[in-house]
Amino acid sequence: MRTHRGFTGLILAGLVLGWAVIFGSTTLTAQGSPSFTPQDKKQEGKTGDKKTEVKKVKSKIIVKVPDEDAELKIEGKLTKPTGLVREFVTPEIEEGKAYIYEFTVIWRPNNYTELTRTKVVNFKGGDLIQVDLSKPDPNNPDKAKVRWVPTPDDIVAEMVKLAGVKKGDVVYEPGPGDGRVLIACVKSGADKAVGIELDPKKAEEARANAKKAGVEDKVEIRVGDALQVKDYGNATVIMLYMGDEFNNLLRPLLEKQLKPGTRIVSHRFTMGDWKPDKTITVMGQDGDEYVLHLWIVKKPQETPPPENKK
Repeated sequence: MRTHRGFTGLILAGLVLGWAVIFGSTTLTAQGSPSFTPQDKKQEGKTGDKKTEVKKVKSKIIVKVPDEDAELKIEGKLTKPTGLVREFVTPEIEEGKAYIYEFTVIWRPNNYTELTRTKVVNFKGGDLIQVDLSKPDPNNPDKAKVRWVPTPDDIVAEMVKLAGVKKGDVVYEPGPGDGRVLIACVKSGADKAVGIELDPKKAEEARANAKKAGVEDKVEIRVGDALQVKDYGNATVIMLYMGDEFNNLLRPLLEKQLKPGTRIVSHRFTMGDWKPDKTITVMGQDGDEYVLHLWIVKKPQETPPPENKK
């Protein structure tokens, strides 16, 4: 079990700008001990009334972030500095005692995607604390929030056509918004359509639209994080319009869970070096061009048998 963490008056090491900023007054808590304040100068020894001096020190913190304008929170408190490398100093803490800080960085690579990366760091009083949040951690994936942008109905029809949606299909869509893609898939013959929507209000809207279209019995809208879904393997079709960053975060889940033959269609955005099997450009009724990508999940490559050596 992790003990509560905190920091008291974290101070920016403003060596370049020549100024300092003090943040909050949350109590820093040591592992396995009650909370204390910097005013505690002494503690009782184990024998008699003898008092043992407690040496207080400060730890320097250096944090790397992925974007110059990223928001950085330490123990849930927003810090003010900007830049790719940021320096702080802890308040006085007990030398050699174990502490935990949680660092969270939030940044927006474009106007529709918000990414969050978190790292928990264990250290001892007096240590130099170096935290690299500039690179993703495979063991602690980033979280993504994507602003919904509707796909025109005629382009939805092209996505359904490219995916070859038919009777017997089960369609999953992260971030379905108002549900228009899922509804179109069911109307094209899909047995079931599942949307995973982060916004509860959008989820309600999608359910209402499915009911209005008379397909509510085949459309399921879940409220939750599409990057935490465990049953993508039930899908025969995946529909996407979420952004490059989100697609790259989703890709490991799809590669792990999807069965061979599953079709993935993405409006506009790709998935890193996973090349689409087909890419088409269609002209919309609004006069704009739309790019659609199709992937078909392949069987894992079999390892060739070893050669017989004579």
